[in-house]
Amino acid sequence: MIGWLLATAGTALLGSVFPLANIELYLVGVLTSVDGLSWWALALAAAIGQMTGKTLFYLAGRGGFSLGTRLGRMTEARKGGRWAAWLEKFHDRTRQHPWWGLGVLFVSAVASFPPFTVLCFLSGAAGLPLLGFLAVSLAGRAIHFLIIAGAPELIHQLPFFG
Repeated sequence: MIGWLLATAGTALLGSVFPLANIELYLVGVLTSVDGLSWWALALAAAIGQMTGKTLFYLAGRGGFSLGTRLGRMTEARKGGRWAAWLEKFHDRTRQHPWWGLGVLFVSAVASFPPFTVLCFLSGAAGLPLLGFLAVSLAGRAIHFLIIAGAPELIHQLPFFG
C-alpha cells in the first residue's frame, strides 16, 4: 500500500506541473483495476502530491522565481491586459475582504474552475498568505480527490452495477 501511496503522490506532483499526467484518470484507473486499495488514502496522497506542485505556482506568483515570460506577463499591470486587470481586481477585493480570496481559492480547488493552476499563481501574485493558501487549497483538493476516488466505490455499491 505504501508503494501505491507514493506512486499516487508522485503522479499528482508530476501532473500539477506537467498537465499531461492526469491524476484524476490515474486514480480512477488504479482504483478500478487494483483490488484492496484504500480509495480515501489514495485521494489524500493525491491532494498532498498535487499541492506540493501547486505551491510552486503560488511562489512564482509571489515573485520567488520565474515560470517563464508568458506567465510573468500575466501580472504586469502596465501592459493593461485582461489578466493584469483581473489580478488587480482580485487583489483589491482580497485586500478589502480577506476571506473572499480564500473562498474563491477553495471553490476553485474543489471544482477546478477557474483553472486551479492559474488561481494558485494569481493567489501568490495577489498576496494571499502562504498558510491560508496551503490550508484552503489542501482542504479543497482533498474534497476534490475524495469525490473522484470515491466514485468507483459508490458505483460498485449500486444494485444494478454490483
